[in-house]
Amino acid sequence: MIEKQACINNKTIMAKGLKVNSLVGLAPLMLFLSSYIPLFGIIALRQFLSNIEYLNWDGFTIVGIVSFITHFGITSLCIGLIIIGSFGTFFVFKLIKDDAPNGNNSKVIEVTSMNDEALGYMATYVIPLLYQDYSNLIDFCTMFIIFVIIYKLYVNSKLLLVNPMISFKYSIYSIKYMDGDVQRQAMLISPNKDILENDTVKLYNIGYQLFYGYNR
Repeated sequence: MIEKQACINNKTIMAKGLKVNSLVGLAPLMLFLSSYIPLFGIIALRQFLSNIEYLNWDGFTIVGIVSFITHFGITSLCIGLIIIGSFGTFFVFKLIKDDAPNGNNSKVIEVTSMNDEALGYMATYVIPLLYQDYSNLIDFCTMFIIFVIIYKLYVNSKLLLVNPMISFKYSIYSIKYMDGDVQRQAMLISPNKDILENDTVKLYNIGYQLFYGYNR
């Protein structure tokens, strides 16, 4: 289901004959969840270690289920989000890489590494949420609303490619490239660690000024 809904929606701009692809369905959500895997993991570990004395098997009773949800509910939720975000992001990039050969070859005029943006993302959007109390229902609902707001901002910006987990495998660049006779600017995510000026790169559009690409 994730693989089908995380497809690439192709829109053709008739005026210029350019093909613009947008990540649709669950794809942005999967990228968003995976960007918070470090936070989810630490929250899960904190609650688990704080309530480890309550971890004992007492059968499937109402009391046992209520006790588990009370003491390990956040842990279970975070583990579920980690699994969904990990597998979802894997399928998103699998689809992108399968379609990438349909992109265009372009010459890079100027390139700047943006790998340090992942550190800024962690400092701004992840670490401040680490010290919140998620065991209190009111605080949990408040943080959920904040997450929804961040998500809305995330999917409508270039933060879509700024992901601490993705940065382990991919590099992010700000590039200027030639599109025919026109010079354009974009953000590029690539498995290559050494894209340089004057390189010819296969560029596959995945959003407004967002590309997946690799050296030719």
